[in-house]
Amino acid sequence: MSKPAERYAELLDQILRPFDLSHDFGRKRAYEAAIEYAREHLLEEPHCNEFLNAAAKRLGFAPISFDTIESRVKVPKEAWLDVWISDEDDEIALTGTREGIQYLIELLSQLRDATDPEQHIHLDRGLAPMSDNSANLVLFKEEESWFTGAAADGAEAFPQREVDPKSIYAIQFVHYPPEDLPITAHKLYRVLGVEDDDGESASVKEFPEGSTERYQRFTFVADNEEKLTYSFHLDDPAVNYFTHREILKLAMRSV
Repeated sequence: MSKPAERYAELLDQILRPFDLSHDFGRKRAYEAAIEYAREHLLEEPHCNEFLNAAAKRLGFAPISFDTIESRVKVPKEAWLDVWISDEDDEIALTGTREGIQYLIELLSQLRDATDPEQHIHLDRGLAPMSDNSANLVLFKEEESWFTGAAADGAEAFPQREVDPKSIYAIQFVHYPPEDLPITAHKLYRVLGVEDDDGESASVKEFPEGSTERYQRFTFVADNEEKLTYSFHLDDPAVNYFTHREILKLAMRSV
């Protein structure tokens, strides 16, 4: 057992000692106490999510993780960043002070080296170092296949996502959403309904070409406030799907 693992095992022993773990209610309270401890004391540590995984495993709950990168990289004094998006020229401008650019470099370095695939970075308008007029900025790390659809050696051309369509709570179009739809890239849309589809209807984003499997028909409210029904492939890398739990995890970081 590694030193961080040994330390976290000892921490868990201390945190769980007051709780009766012989029933579900006691284990739930103990898990909540472990999460709160991590939130208050471990966010700046690189192994914070390992502690949360250990707590979940011991108590029999699904693990959660925190976005810890921004906690480990401190915002320096005089650091400013601004993201400007043109409505007409399809152009984005990122402007920063020397300190702001250095902060962004350090964030990206941490994201590059992160081993947790769920780690990503939120920089929100009006919260340091972002200016009050800036657009929000979210940074992700993905493999090359996410962009190209090309498989790694020996892998499937389009790896199947392990997602239960009925658990999909929100949908996001990463890039190149269908031009005929009143939707915006990177925006989250609440899913109102999901149904099986054969991928051959008129309102479908085809992926890959000729496929008739793993399509689902989604109903959600578009930018024009009208309900929209459209079919998307579960493995299309240009479309992200989120469960309710994943949305709650995103919300927790702003609490």
